[in-house]
Amino acid sequence: RDLHYPLRRQRQMCIRDRVSTQSTGVVRGKVQKVMFRQTLIRGAMKRGLRAGATNSSHDKTEVSFTLKGDNSKIQEIVDFLKSGAKMNSWGACVSSLTELKSGKEFDKHQVTTDNVDSFNWKGGVDMYL
Repeated sequence: RDLHYPLRRQRQMCIRDRVSTQSTGVVRGKVQKVMFRQTLIRGAMKRGLRAGATNSSHDKTEVSFTLKGDNSKIQEIVDFLKSGAKMNSWGACVSSLTELKSGKEFDKHQVTTDNVDSFNWKGGVDMYL
């Protein structure tokens, strides 16, 4: 019986990693007027996540976001954002990311995985996320 305990524990940990979680944060950088929100939302959709993003009305270098779904996929996006790499051909990139303990639900944001297709986005942007 004790012999199987480590295996059971390992299997439980793997299942737990796939449990739906939520991550909220605030990014700063070149994130407004460069299709940042659409790029983030499309990247989340590509990974099977639910997501939302809102431009700050008082700081043009700030966007808040929420990601919900598989923890490993959320971490993939968070790691990309933290890397500071260009997110799209318009030059959207993050200079800092602050993870928050709590925040708004993804569907309370301006742009979400539920409404992204209802906006009249400008064309001609290649997305790298």
